[in-house]
Amino acid sequence: MGRGRAIAQRAPAGADDIRAVQALASRLWPMGWHPGGLGWALARNKLAQEVVIFDDADGLAGWAALDQPGSLLAQLDPSRPEAATQIVEWFLDAAEGLELSVEVMDGDDALSGALDRRGFRRAAEAGPVCGMSRPALARAPSLPGGYTVRCVQAAETSARVEVHRAAWLPASLPWHPEHRPRTEPGATSDFNERAYEAVRRTWLYDPELDLVAVDPDGNLAACCIAWFDPTTGVAEIEPLGVVPEHRRRGLAGALCREVAARVGATGGREVFINTAPDVAYPASSGAYAKAGFEVVTRGSTYRFGRR
Repeated sequence: MGRGRAIAQRAPAGADDIRAVQALASRLWPMGWHPGGLGWALARNKLAQEVVIFDDADGLAGWAALDQPGSLLAQLDPSRPEAATQIVEWFLDAAEGLELSVEVMDGDDALSGALDRRGFRRAAEAGPVCGMSRPALARAPSLPGGYTVRCVQAAETSARVEVHRAAWLPASLPWHPEHRPRTEPGATSDFNERAYEAVRRTWLYDPELDLVAVDPDGNLAACCIAWFDPTTGVAEIEPLGVVPEHRRRGLAGALCREVAARVGATGGREVFINTAPDVAYPASSGAYAKAGFEVVTRGSTYRFGRR
């Protein structure tokens, strides 16, 4: 139907476009991004500096997300391979850098083919694009001494925002000492109550999977959101953070295992985290590995140099 029509390209226009991008990701999983992580990023306008929707009267053909000077994420409907060429041409026109890179998920032959035709080549030196995954659990885990894990309560909106902000304070993030980026003095997380409300309105958000760890004095010590997609049986944790003074006590692992138990109780089969071992930021992947997550290879990086 209508495959001869030109595919329009435009900025996302609200919740319906976010839902369409998420639905495409759900249908294509595991080839691509989990719809939960996409929803989290798109609801907060944090997926990339520029996001473009490619569609026509038949619906979503694909999307692309560009970070300057030249890094691209993209996904397209496999029945719409013509969108791959349009996405690549848009990228070449819009990117400002001389060195361009694109993450391509395994099985996305249309996008890899379009990149090949324009001179991009798989960059073996970049290593694979990876994530981490573990099976769901059949029962709830034990917790670090004195802590509890539970859902966010209705009256805790402000406290929930503040525990996220404290956990993601730029100066306190656990970078490797030799790779710590420079941060502005006094820099804070930009997460706020408006952003939290946008996230809670996003498809697949479930208040039963918006979790906090609580210390013996009743203070919120850590938080995470898990996005369970019943179509695939897979949940993604995005984000997860621990307040600095409560780190190294097993709370990240406790939250992950609680998610795995809750996903298992709903009939889900797997929990996914879109991260991988990183020498610059080793803390997160190390905690996830201790919680039973294993690295899974998901794709490759394609690069192109222009002069």
